[in-house]
Amino acid sequence: MSALATPDAPSRWRQTVIWLAFIGLDTGTQIAFKWGAEGLGDMDFGLEMLARSVTLPGVWFAVIGYLGTFVVWMAILRDMPLSRAFPMTGLVYITVPLFAWGAFGEHIGLLRAGGIALIIFGVILLGGEDGNEGA
Repeated sequence: MSALATPDAPSRWRQTVIWLAFIGLDTGTQIAFKWGAEGLGDMDFGLEMLARSVTLPGVWFAVIGYLGTFVVWMAILRDMPLSRAFPMTGLVYITVPLFAWGAFGEHIGLLRAGGIALIIFGVILLGGEDGNEGA
C-alpha cells in the first residue's frame, strides 16, 4: 500500500462520532478563547497581555481544545480525502455563532443567519458523497 493510499472505509458510525468530536472540540475551543479574551479586558497586545492570558482558565481550555482538535483532525484525514473533509469543517461556522449567542448573548441578525444557511448548503454540496469518485 502506498503512503497516499486510503485505508479501508470506516463505518458510518465511526465517522459520525469523529465528526461530532471535531465539531464539539473546535466549537468549545473558540468559545473558550472568547471567555479567555473577556478576562483580558481592554489590555493592549504585548507582554503584559500575554502574561495575563496564561493565568486565565479559558485560554488553557482553548489550548487543550486545539490539541484535541488536532488529534481528531488527524483521525478524520486518515479516513477521508482532504477535498471532502475540509469543506465539512465549515459546520463550525454554524455551531460557534449559536453557542456564542447562548453563552455571550451575541446577536445573530438576518444577514448572519442567511450566511449560516448558505454554509449549510455549501457543506451539503461539497462534503457529500460523490458518485463519480475514482471514475
